[in-house]
Amino acid sequence: MSVTVDTGDGYTVSATQTSATVSVADDDAPGPEVSVTAGAGVTEGGSAGFTVTASPAPSEDLTVSVTVSQDGDYGATTGSQTVTIGTGGSATLTVATVDDSADEADGSVSVAVAAGDGYSVSATQGTAKVSVADNDDPPPTPEVNISATTGGEEGQDVTFTLTATPAPSETLTVNVTVTAVGDFGATTGSRTVTIATGGSATVTVATVDDDADEPDGSVSVSVDAGDGYSVGALSADTASVLDNDDAPLVVEPEISVTAGAGVTEGGDAVFTVTASPAPSAPLAVTVTIAQQGDHGATTGSQTVTIATGGSATVTVATVDDDADEPDGSVSVSVDAGDGYSVSASQGTATVNVADNDDAPPQEAPEVSVADGSIVEGQFGYLSVLEFRVTLSEESDEDVTVSYVIRSGTAINGLDYWGGTGTVTIWAGRTSATIGVNVKDDGRQEGDETLTVELTGADGAVIAAAGTATGTIIDDE
Repeated sequence: MSVTVDTGDGYTVSATQTSATVSVADDDAPGPEVSVTAGAGVTEGGSAGFTVTASPAPSEDLTVSVTVSQDGDYGATTGSQTVTIGTGGSATLTVATVDDSADEADGSVSVAVAAGDGYSVSATQGTAKVSVADNDDPPPTPEVNISATTGGEEGQDVTFTLTATPAPSETLTVNVTVTAVGDFGATTGSRTVTIATGGSATVTVATVDDDADEPDGSVSVSVDAGDGYSVGALSADTASVLDNDDAPLVVEPEISVTAGAGVTEGGDAVFTVTASPAPSAPLAVTVTIAQQGDHGATTGSQTVTIATGGSATVTVATVDDDADEPDGSVSVSVDAGDGYSVSASQGTATVNVADNDDAPPQEAPEVSVADGSIVEGQFGYLSVLEFRVTLSEESDEDVTVSYVIRSGTAINGLDYWGGTGTVTIWAGRTSATIGVNVKDDGRQEGDETLTVELTGADGAVIAAAGTATGTIIDDE
């Protein structure tokens, strides 16, 4: 114990010796150490036994405080209790459990020695635990099935009934998936439904009453796997949703085709196919492509899709060849088909295709002249001795032939009048005539001759028979 001098009146307190301490030794023997040990494990409904031991044994009854607790719900009386240990050194503590009908996890009952007067608590055996085994079978797993309860028109609720067999002993959460065919505003996807102990629940799917005419549809609900239940044979069901809107008045579009600008061979001929009015959905139109001439266009039937914009482009490629040929064209005609009519005035369009190749060089025809004769004075004082000038083939342009008349036995100016000249064979023809004026001189002189010689030709070549003889037959 300690004594300390406090300040007061009429004295001072020493600065170095203000207090003094005297030790007091305990002459009592220490109290016993108390420990607890557990008995064997029990099944629910049995009693858990514990032995509380004092070491050394007390010389008289010793009251020890303990705390009882449990892991699980087995009806044990928990909390603080007292145990009296006699001079024998130990005491038994029994904790009763309850045999219920609930399937539950195995648990335990524990006893802990609490601190108290006249003893100490064992550091290593101050707590003991007895296992408690559950003896109840698990309840059967509910099987969940679904059936459609109501269908109806768009705008009405579609309902389904979920049934759990047997009914669950507590609320059961079931996973379902909602799907829909058609556009009726149903909220689709995964959701959960709670089945109470009554064994059933309703799944409600709302639909929207719109103004669009559309095919009838449906709503389906399927049961998905989850915890605490199995999925039955009736795992999904479908309810019909009826459209209640009238079909809109359909105006069949009229299809026309227009041509783009003319092209030179090798370019693309472009056509525009138009639907009036524009279709509400893509419209397949059949057209036939044809060509006049040989410009390599792919001809025959094709299908053109007109989008809701109302028109589509048809492009027909042509080939740039090396052949000289007449100009031609490419045409597109709209064929009859489903969902449209063909314009009476614009059902066909044509794009001109110009040839860009030069004509090959043309081999010039040959020109010749044939002999001629005339009786002197046959047609009076003056007659015409004719020579036929002939081309070997027609020419597409005029051919001008030069010639000269030469005297033979006939004398120029006395028997005939001659010299040089030209004759023209018109395009598309093959002959012309050279005429030599012959006069009747009234003398008996026998037949006389002269010659015509072709000296040149524009657009032809002179043949071997380029000289002819003319005979003036004497009439005296």
